[in-house]
Amino acid sequence: MSASLSRPHPRRTFRALLLLGAVTGFSAPAVADEVSEDELRAETVTVYATSNPIAVFDYPGQVTVVTRDDLETLAPSSISDALRDVPGLDFAGGPRRTGEAPSLRGLSGQNVLILLDGARQSFTSAHDGRFFLDPDLIGTAEIVKGPASSLYGSGAVGGVLAFESVDADDLLRADETWGIRTRLGYQSVNEETLGSVTAFTRQGSFDGLASLGVRRSGDIALGSGADLPSDDEIEYALLKASYALTGAVTVEGSWQRFENAAIEPNNGQGTLGTGDSVLDRNVAKDISTQTVRFGAAFNPASNDWINANLTGYQTTSTVDELDPTVPRTTVRDIETTGFSARNASVFQLGGWATTLTVGGDWYKDEQIGTDTATPDGVRGGVPNGESTFTGVFAQIEASIETGVGEFLIIPGVRYDEFESSSSVAPGQQNSDDAVSPRFAASYGPATWLRLFGSYSEGFRAPSVNELYLDGVHFNLPHPVLFNPARGSFVFAPNNFVANPDLVPEDTSTSEFGVAFDFSNLVAKGDRLQAKVSYFETEADDLINLTVNVVPAATCFAPPFFQPCTFGTSNSANIDRAELEGAEAELHYESDRLFASASFATIEGTDLSDGSDIGSLTPDRFALNAGVKLPAWNARIGARVQHASDFERRETAVAGGFTIVERREAYTVVDLYTTWAPEFARGVRINLGVDNVFDENYERVFAGVSEPARNFKIAASWQIGR
Repeated sequence: MSASLSRPHPRRTFRALLLLGAVTGFSAPAVADEVSEDELRAETVTVYATSNPIAVFDYPGQVTVVTRDDLETLAPSSISDALRDVPGLDFAGGPRRTGEAPSLRGLSGQNVLILLDGARQSFTSAHDGRFFLDPDLIGTAEIVKGPASSLYGSGAVGGVLAFESVDADDLLRADETWGIRTRLGYQSVNEETLGSVTAFTRQGSFDGLASLGVRRSGDIALGSGADLPSDDEIEYALLKASYALTGAVTVEGSWQRFENAAIEPNNGQGTLGTGDSVLDRNVAKDISTQTVRFGAAFNPASNDWINANLTGYQTTSTVDELDPTVPRTTVRDIETTGFSARNASVFQLGGWATTLTVGGDWYKDEQIGTDTATPDGVRGGVPNGESTFTGVFAQIEASIETGVGEFLIIPGVRYDEFESSSSVAPGQQNSDDAVSPRFAASYGPATWLRLFGSYSEGFRAPSVNELYLDGVHFNLPHPVLFNPARGSFVFAPNNFVANPDLVPEDTSTSEFGVAFDFSNLVAKGDRLQAKVSYFETEADDLINLTVNVVPAATCFAPPFFQPCTFGTSNSANIDRAELEGAEAELHYESDRLFASASFATIEGTDLSDGSDIGSLTPDRFALNAGVKLPAWNARIGARVQHASDFERRETAVAGGFTIVERREAYTVVDLYTTWAPEFARGVRINLGVDNVFDENYERVFAGVSEPARNFKIAASWQIGR
């Protein structure tokens, strides 16, 4: 849902400034040569940050937009690869696609809201990824950082990952009304092959797209020299269409499906073997997710008070695992059904250009877990249950030009009610409500400078899994009866303990920053934009899974076979925690050069004992830069990511702190090129090498090596008229 706007700029040039100097230090701009409006760069726009289009530069906060052109240039094979350089965003879970789980500003799990064409993706699992989507079907990705509960309710405390699927406008050339695109690709690190075909059209009031794709890959070669079991067979499909019934009424619909048949351990995020053939054996894992969405828009050109949208959707995600040695089949099924409505009214209020947005939504998450190895067929650790949410919100966007600059204010507030229940604990519903206010503002004393700040409150309701966990979490060797030398393998369980009295997580976040926007800096018609901000989040009642692996006393008393448990696992609220960090993002583009740089640092502290808390990452710097070759219609670039040393501390029993996790600093370099030869209209060729120097590094946690050097090639051919 990104777009481009024309933005007026001062006709000046900055020939003496260095690119990074515009962020870290400022010198007064010099008087410039005359530059025509069509030489100035198009504006990058976000929709999900406010639910209405607004320039990223003007938005009083941090949001990153990844466009279709970015994806075509990099040709990523996974979402984490496509979004790797976004500051504040990280993907935990290891190298497998099936285990990738995002975190934003130190918050992970259900504290990150994931949207696909506006439909919530609510799948959660302890050892699997949060969502399953192929980058080939993405038109635009928006990453909104910081609390967005005032618009989206529960689950947007860390931020929002919003994906818009590709449509006909993303692929059609200016002189075409239909087209067909085929794409083939290969990468060496997991011997992955890709094939896809997409047909698209725009005929009068109708536009539509149909796409089918297949990926096949094997084990992942790691920088450590080991191979990570990860056989994948992926099939994905998208059908999408819209039709303008009148000049004011448009209807649309889409169906998207992703299926991944994998041979890998039950724990999709696991990377190290335990040495035991039972615990380390692979399972046949079938992952499928399907999203059906319908929408309608009413936007009469003659009435600025009405710009209404109605959306209904249903997303079903299923993970089916077969262990043929038992045999045993376990299933986790999560279905989300939702409706949302919003209207934006545009008017003048005392000289302020104002947009008033009001709306509401309702959605329900339902989970079912089954296990063929249990007498009742119920899967432990996957409680059958449901959660229902209802919310309404209002937001104002008001701006005014004065003699001393431009002012923008965005106040908003949302009210939510929610209730959860499960057959595990009949009659023990968990219900509550929450109010989520937000106030953001920015001031632009000049067109090239903007100061901004915001205060936001957010919340996340406890999930069905956190409330009603039951059954066996995992098994460990019996402390007495386990004897590998004799071939005696006896295991004791660690059991989940339900906690239906959990309360929602509450956060308050303050953020302050500055943005720069320069034109004609080094060359005529070039543009540099940069944003730097500092944020601080205070969190109450964070929900944390505590795992106690101390064996019960009965494990050591004869006859030893009496009930023996290896501790318990349960979710509990942490009283108070604090997260703080800083982010910087810079983009430069000219007719011959392009560059993007980002930096992020994050710290999290449990205020009760001083321990580190949250999905923390090392300080990271990323640079993506290259040259354009207009004569060849090509780009050549390099991506560099550097991460500092990282340590995680916990309170020691004897006092003070102990280091529970340590990772070394690393630097990874990728090279890539994209070429669309003039003599072969519609052909695009992508070549690249990831991890050029074959760095053996750990990005997620200690002992988790990342993929080794990877050679990749892709080619597409598009015809149309």
